[in-house]
Amino acid sequence: MIRMDGLGRSVACAALLAGLWGAPAALALTGGAGPQEMAAEAPWSGVLSLDSGGRLYSGVLIGPEHVLTAVHAANIAEPGRMSFRSALGGGFVATGTEVHVSPAYTGTTTGNAPGDPSVHADLAIVRLSRPAPKALQVPRIFTGALLGRVITLVSHGGSTTLVTTGENRVDAVFADVAGRPATYLFDFDGPTLESNRIGPPVPANGTLGARREATLVNGDSGSAAFVQVDGQWWLAGLNSFEINFAAGPRARGAHGTGAGGIVLSEHLGWMREVLAAPPKPAAVSGAKAAR
Repeated sequence: MIRMDGLGRSVACAALLAGLWGAPAALALTGGAGPQEMAAEAPWSGVLSLDSGGRLYSGVLIGPEHVLTAVHAANIAEPGRMSFRSALGGGFVATGTEVHVSPAYTGTTTGNAPGDPSVHADLAIVRLSRPAPKALQVPRIFTGALLGRVITLVSHGGSTTLVTTGENRVDAVFADVAGRPATYLFDFDGPTLESNRIGPPVPANGTLGARREATLVNGDSGSAAFVQVDGQWWLAGLNSFEINFAAGPRARGAHGTGAGGIVLSEHLGWMREVLAAPPKPAAVSGAKAAR
């Protein structure tokens, strides 16, 4: 359970990873603009489809040869069984060659409150078998404050070719033990304020509108969260988990549920180290992912 305090009211909620092994994959985000082909000029063209041992998720380029995804979506033991695809760049396909798990990752429960996603840094970097073409943009990492910002969610979900986009507003940001931003959280608002779960029930906390407001469902792990600042797009987070609030409902993707992911700004140092390192013969670097 997570206790969210300092938000004007306390809300109890349970977190679920947005792409559990053994669970059926969904067709990406609920809400938003719906599935569509990736546009060549899209600022998130570096978001790739990830086939990890037969399960479809997402990942996002952070360098020509490196993809960031969620640890629990990665095939740690057999990187070569991960396939990354994009319909752009002439139909780009690459497999994984090695996996680097964030040194801050402690598993989904070990060392944490049960189900608490706010401290375990669910991030893995996969080295690709070949560089991505320049048609696939490598986004810059956002280092500003996320609370209250509108984020654009970009997910391949259950498709190797189509991408789904949607938006939500960051309603809460959890800190790690050192007080640094760790995870962001948002609720999925419906047409009325009755489904608002975080903050007072006022229009500013309500829905962004039809075909805009969206949330994560099973299969969206490793998808990206972008922000736009002064006309420029930045990669702000990696989507990782779903939320059920104590007030309900329990159905995935229903109005009144929520979701969130990992704030990337505090992991820049680790990402730069991995990108600068030469290829290693070992398949896994860093902590071992919990199963």
